[in-house]
Amino acid sequence: MLTIALNQQLKTIDVGGLSSSQLARLSSPGWNDEQWQAWMRVSVKQPAGSAAPPAIAGRYAVAGRVVRFTPMFPFDDGREYEVALDMSRLSESATATTAPTVAVVTLPAVVRTPSTVVTHVYPSGNVVPANQLRLYLHFSAPMDWRSGYDYVKLLDDRGDEVLDAFLPLDADFWNDDRTRYTVFFDPGRVKRGILPNRTMGRALEAGRRYTLVVRKDWRDGHGQPLKEEFKHQFTVVPAIEQALSMDAWKVVVPAAGSREPVAVTFPAALDHGLLRRALSVSRQGVAVEGAIAIEPGETRWTFTPRTAWQRGTYDLVALEFLEDLAGNRIGRAFEVDNFERVDATPQPDRTTLAFDIR
Repeated sequence: MLTIALNQQLKTIDVGGLSSSQLARLSSPGWNDEQWQAWMRVSVKQPAGSAAPPAIAGRYAVAGRVVRFTPMFPFDDGREYEVALDMSRLSESATATTAPTVAVVTLPAVVRTPSTVVTHVYPSGNVVPANQLRLYLHFSAPMDWRSGYDYVKLLDDRGDEVLDAFLPLDADFWNDDRTRYTVFFDPGRVKRGILPNRTMGRALEAGRRYTLVVRKDWRDGHGQPLKEEFKHQFTVVPAIEQALSMDAWKVVVPAAGSREPVAVTFPAALDHGLLRRALSVSRQGVAVEGAIAIEPGETRWTFTPRTAWQRGTYDLVALEFLEDLAGNRIGRAFEVDNFERVDATPQPDRTTLAFDIR
């Protein structure tokens, strides 16, 4: 008899009662991931009449006499999951058709007190340009897999919600452990000359004050709401539409023989999520090992070497994807006149700024 159960110890879904020939077919080298998912589809159970949710990603395997599904992310306590088995996929007859076998499984709910909070928002400063592109929300614990679009809103200085401010996509904008979520302002409204920009204008207007609100009912990885609503206020200044230039950066260098940090100050805030990955220090083409720190406001970056500085020339290395808050890159502004000839010369993958340690 076919059985479908959620293994509470392993936190997996186990399917039993399959014949030896069916298990052999599932174990064959030719059985690929696409076939696995077509035979066994696992998803979050939705209310009747709702659109079909995406399949949950995970790993399939034959373990003894059962087939075991291990999700990429752990199942949530108390949440219902739907398992649909298309047994005709294991039939030798190409014309065999049977209705899928469907079961609903769940882990027992655990009584918890909401404890997850928004710990940081970036940019962290209280001033942003009118053509701001994205925001980063950091949480104290892993969150639910769902998009944050329905849980984040923007209020203007009159307390009215700014409609259609953010990009309405259900894409996965989480980091790997679901503790950082990226909120994108709709680029169609940000970039000049595009239809949404011409008809609605930018979501942010220079000279006005706004409040970012993260609703309390956004669920964490345990299915619990946030401990509290989160608000962040900021003022908008005119749009920044010039390319980044490393010539405008101020570099303060320490003395040779010390492990004091080299500090780089930018004239305006850079994108926090990109800055940590896009800026480094090298010497003679070899990366220098050390620790990076980004100070509040994202206008000052420091690098502390693992070993003492030696006399000589070093390079501050900026990778090509480094951006400011408005998406401007080194040597390339985000805004480009659609009617003007654009230089198609490929951008270098990195730009360097030399500094001397004495």
